[in-house]
Amino acid sequence: MTTPLAKPNKLQYISASRRNDLPRFHTQAFFDAWRRGAVTYNGGYGRSYTVSLLPEHVMGYIFWSKDFAPLRAHPDFPVLLSRNNALFHFTINDMPALEPNLPALEQRLTTLSRLCRMVGPERVLWRFDPICRYRDSTGRIVTTDAAFYRIFPFMASEGITRCYFSFMTAYNKLRGRPVDFMEIPVEEQIGIAVSLRDAGRQAGITLYNCCNTHLRNAVEGIEQAHCIDESLLAQTDRFGVHRPLKQKPTRMGCGCYESRDIGSYEPPCPHGCLYCYAKPAQGGISC
Repeated sequence: MTTPLAKPNKLQYISASRRNDLPRFHTQAFFDAWRRGAVTYNGGYGRSYTVSLLPEHVMGYIFWSKDFAPLRAHPDFPVLLSRNNALFHFTINDMPALEPNLPALEQRLTTLSRLCRMVGPERVLWRFDPICRYRDSTGRIVTTDAAFYRIFPFMASEGITRCYFSFMTAYNKLRGRPVDFMEIPVEEQIGIAVSLRDAGRQAGITLYNCCNTHLRNAVEGIEQAHCIDESLLAQTDRFGVHRPLKQKPTRMGCGCYESRDIGSYEPPCPHGCLYCYAKPAQGGISC
């Protein structure tokens, strides 16, 4: 079942996408829809939705990815940048045991550097997310925050000033995966957050936390994350199209403002990240 075109005269921001890695795996489909001026996506529960992508209906795009190389290399990407505002949430961790199908860290950092040169570092938002603790097949307990200290000097050198992070919740649906996930006690989370904040401050990087409200109450200098951030969208508006937005959180502790997400949970994401909440991983291939 497909709904009519949703309020075509309403200006809105398009999120692409929280639900899947659209820039990495659906680049051509996105640009085909962008050229047509409309996209239809699976909204779940047997319903699909059609959304206008015409310039007069879109204030800008918020892209989310763990690998922007296909989007950046697409011939229509510079054309989009010449017509539309865009921000880029780039998740860069260094935990290959949990992210088995990603390019090497060095390759992703090169992609980030090239993206910064194309769009400006103020439009590239580093996500170090999520911070996990797990027991591997040898019984060793691993906490993934150490990778931050390997990555942040490069980010600072590229002019990145924002890092978004959260601590993973070890939901029951994550049981039975190739590693055993464990909750990090709140006291340890606070200690980790303090260390991240201090390292980031020295490099000019502000830490933004997503949905761990106890951290913002306990650690001065950890900011509330607004992954869809009205203030930043207004600051980076190049076309004078930004309009005030209502806050529209997606879950407890979320600080996001309103947008329309055009992604789908189907088909499953090929990244195969073992910590993914969206769908249980199948042999580290889909999540």
